[in-house]
Amino acid sequence: MSSNNIKLSLFLCLSMCLGIGILRFSYTALLPGTREAFGWSVGFASILGSANLLGYLIGAFAAMRLPPNKSMTLYIQIAAIAGMFSLMCCAFASFPQVWYIVWRVISGISGGLLMILSPSVVAQCCEIQDRFKINFIGFSGIGIGVLLATLFLPYLDQISIQTAWLILCGFALIICVGLSLLLQQFKHHLSAQTVQTQSKTPLNTLFYSLLIVYACSAFAYIPHSLFWIDYLSHELGLNLFWINFNWILYGLGSALGAFAAYSLARKFGNFTALKILYSLYILAIFIATLNTSPLLTFASSFFTGMLNPAVVFLTSYTILQLYGLAYKKLWSIATLSFASVQLIGGLSFSVLQHFGVTYHQQFILAAVVLLLGTLQLAWNTRPAKFKISEQT
Repeated sequence: MSSNNIKLSLFLCLSMCLGIGILRFSYTALLPGTREAFGWSVGFASILGSANLLGYLIGAFAAMRLPPNKSMTLYIQIAAIAGMFSLMCCAFASFPQVWYIVWRVISGISGGLLMILSPSVVAQCCEIQDRFKINFIGFSGIGIGVLLATLFLPYLDQISIQTAWLILCGFALIICVGLSLLLQQFKHHLSAQTVQTQSKTPLNTLFYSLLIVYACSAFAYIPHSLFWIDYLSHELGLNLFWINFNWILYGLGSALGAFAAYSLARKFGNFTALKILYSLYILAIFIATLNTSPLLTFASSFFTGMLNPAVVFLTSYTILQLYGLAYKKLWSIATLSFASVQLIGGLSFSVLQHFGVTYHQQFILAAVVLLLGTLQLAWNTRPAKFKISEQT
């Protein structure tokens, strides 16, 4: 790889690591300990989860409105710094509840901006033939961030929750410095770009099919991303060691997600790979209801961790490959749809819990929704309907 491609790969990797891996998933990993240490109720902890999802939606909408020029670099830096401060401000107890709500919203906004703007910078600064490898390496950052958030879980009985949050803040500070240095390399290239209007971008059934299944995946992964730790603790009665082990498996799976998607896409093509990944995703969610063996719980942790970043990466790259210059606009639409369904789904699952719907029933609902989305993708990409070239 050329020096420029290495810098682009590292830049995207750091952005995804911070924006999604740390700002999003660190809360889930630290929730049980934080709730106990800070005296939060289950209801307030759920509100904070929804606040982050609302922020992600706001960030995605704001990113869609920004012009695809060198101003993106400024907003990326602001988002990264704000995200870092959100971690630091959640490290201290005894503040009013609105304090934590505001900072979780800011954390979500930062994640939404980084998710859209950073891949858009890469799309404009690299050659077409290098996009697949750069995006694969870059989107691996999601899994690396999740893994970072799980590294010190086995030691939570030896360190304070405040220390754990501040460790994550330290990771975020290092990433902020790295992003600032790398972004200086891309400003000239972005300012030299001729921004073309995308108002006449033709959207066909294929794009809407990708959009629908991607939104369904946003709904389907909510039980694992928000309630998995609570399920393992209160429903299955696992001790801290096994809870941490399952979450570390989730982190390891996340770290391998982009690689799994990359390998499948190279072998079978983008659309076949997506159908395989979504089918495995359905199975991984469903087996969470089968608690007859710990191996099934381990498998559900690992594969749901792996498949979320896998489908995010491959969906993003497929849109880039199909629509080129319209990527920022269409990836913004996809991310906005994902964030909207994620927020609605998070609130819906909280309501279902309030009315006594069991975790097993929630897993089944999530699997069924993703099954419907996958079936329509399979139908709309069948050879008789579309003559699609799946070469990457």
